[in-house]
Formats: sequence, structure tokens, C-alpha cells
Amino acid sequence: MELGALLAGCALLRVGAAGAGQAVQLDLVDLGGGRASHITVGLVGAAQAVPEMLLAFALARLADRFGRRRFLIGGPLLGMLAVLLLAGAVHPAQIGVARLFEGVGAAAFVPTALGTIAAATSSDRAVRARASGAFEGATLVGYAGGFLVGPLFYHLLGRGCFLVLAVFYLAAALVCLRFVPTIPPLPTSPVGVIMRAITGPGPIRVFIPAWLAVNTLVGGWYFNLASLLRQSRDPSQTLVHGFDNRVISAILLGWVALLILGIVLWTPVLRRLGGPSTMRLAIPGVYLIGIGTLLMNHLPLSWAPALLPIAALGVMTIGGFGPAAVAYLADCSETLAADRSALMAFYTITLAGGGALGSVLGGLFAKWLLLDGLVVLGVLCATVALISLSAVVRYERGREVVREPSIPR
Repeated sequence: MELGALLAGCALLRVGAAGAGQAVQLDLVDLGGGRASHITVGLVGAAQAVPEMLLAFALARLADRFGRRRFLIGGPLLGMLAVLLLAGAVHPAQIGVARLFEGVGAAAFVPTALGTIAAATSSDRAVRARASGAFEGATLVGYAGGFLVGPLFYHLLGRGCFLVLAVFYLAAALVCLRFVPTIPPLPTSPVGVIMRAITGPGPIRVFIPAWLAVNTLVGGWYFNLASLLRQSRDPSQTLVHGFDNRVISAILLGWVALLILGIVLWTPVLRRLGGPSTMRLAIPGVYLIGIGTLLMNHLPLSWAPALLPIAALGVMTIGGFGPAAVAYLADCSETLAADRSALMAFYTITLAGGGALGSVLGGLFAKWLLLDGLVVLGVLCATVALISLSAVVRYERGREVVREPSIPR
């Protein structure tokens, strides 16, 4: 019941967050008279991610120390207040301030939820693989709902859509209030011990470049794609087309559905191969997405149905990365069981840090090359991740050799 409530709360929170993220992009395009500043779009996207990155560790540590339940309830409530502020925002600066508060709410909820899931699955690797896949699946279901609700209700209600999105945040808080039991605080480790576990010699430090690179890629596309699809037509790129908000919603929803299918297909592979090897196999999907997108972007729109399977295969392939990363981080958290939320805050810090960096870089690359710029950014990030994951695999193989008992001669 506890895990199911956490997954439901996560999905509801992500509906609110993703819906707000997409509706804000469309709002900025309208405020700009049909052509938003790509730099402004990137900075507003970063405004939500930066506080999530900066505060995740501190809030997660407080959750371990004082009890996780109050943070699982308070985070969504703060997100609700933030999207209510968005409903009254009429200037990019006001939108940015509201998104800052939304990021604080996410920083309170996400690492705390991950720490609770890691604690509940510590005894069984197969259960942890399924729970990690379920967490990523719940996250993506939330994104799918947000991609549907945000653009659709913005089309119908304008800024009134943020009132609808506030309901999802409230629902997340109520689910956790009703179904997540009170978790007694545990004696926590000194901050220095936790920081050494993250930044000292060990698996998390080796994993940092790969996880940061992938989240930079995701941030670049997530915070900039909708505005590019929505802005006025550009004769040099087919997909910069001035699409209707409902068409954009359908495109984003289709991508999330493919990611969820990818998670389902990858879960048995994750149980068999483990996190690092699964992540390394998933990354090449980004190259397929890039190839399919470039072809669609430089051929007539009538070619898109024939080219979509290339990008779709890439999306399903990269779908294996998220649950593998969550499972690997949960394995790493076993070293300090009482500080799971603080250690799992690494997920949120790099997710938000990569998102903020990707949002700004995505805006710069979009200013340079429009949608092609996002493809270039994605390929660069995927290459960094692939190189880094090779180091992670080598590290884990080295640990296995050390753990093997010596054979008497």
C-alpha cells in the first residue's frame, strides 16, 4: 500500500509539473507574439530546476532526520501554491519566480520518495528492479498526463489551465496524507560521511558524469521542444511548423507512451544484467532519435509517417536508462541505510542540475540551429554518457573481482 501510494503521488505530482512546464512554454510563445525568445524559454525552464538541485540534499536530510511523511505531503502543497502563482503571472520574470517555488516543492518530495522506495526493497534485487521500473513508469505516466493536460487545457482555458494543474498537486498531497504511514526518524550520519559516500572514491562519483549528461539531454529537449514546435513556421526546418497545441500534446504523449513500453521491455533485462550494463545498452537510442528527427526535419512533412519508426525505436531503447539508473543508485544507498533519502537526493540533484544546464544549453542551441540544435546537443550528451558508463562498468567489474574469494593453490 505504501509503495503504491508513493507511486500514485509521484504520478500526480509529475502531471502537475509536466503540465505546467509545457503550458509555460506555450504561454511564453503567446507573450512573444508567436515567437518566444529561446534564451527566455531556457532560463524559465532552469528556474524550476535550480532550486530542486540546490535544496534536494538539505531537504532529504531533514526528511531522514525528522520523518519523511511530512515532506511527502508538504512538497506537493508547495507545488500547488506555485502553479496558482503561474495563473496570475503576466511577465516572464513572474513566471520564473513561480517556477522557483515549484522547484522547492519537487526537492522536498522526489528524493524522500526515492529513499522510502529504496528502504522498502533492500532485501530483494528482483523486487528493486521492478520497483525502480515502476517508479520510472509512474514518473512517465505523470509526464504523459501533463503533456496531455497542460497543452490541452491551455488551449481551452489559457492561464486558467494552471488552476486545473493545481488540483493534481493537491491530489498528490492528499494521497500521501491518507495512505503513507508515519515513518519514524532514524539516527542519521554526519554530513561529512554522506558527502564522502557521494563525492569520494566509489560508485556514485564514477556515475556522476553519465547521469548528469543524460539529464542535460532530457532538460534540453523537455524545456525547449514544445516552444519550437509551436513557434511560427521556418522554411528551413519542417518541424518548426506552428503546430496546434493539441498536436504538440499528441506528439509528446506518443513519446512518453513509447518510453513506458521501453521500460516494460527493459525490466527483465535489468534484472539479469544489472544497472550499469543496461544503461550502456540503452544510450544508443539517442542516436536513433537524432537520425529520425533530422530526416523528418529536412524532408517534406508527408515523409514523417515513414520516418517515425526510426525515432520510435530510439525512444523505446533509451527507455531502459531511467529504471536502471534508479536501481543502481538504490544499490549504492545500501552503504548508509538511515540516510537513504539524503543519498537518493543525488538523483534529484543531478536530475535538476542536468535539467537546468540542459534548459539553458537547449535554448542556446535552439537559437543557433532551431530543432537541429537540440539534436546536436542530444548527440553530444549521449556520447559523454556512453564514455562515462564504460568507466562505471569497469568499476563494477573491479568490485566483483575484489569480492570473489581467493582460490587456494
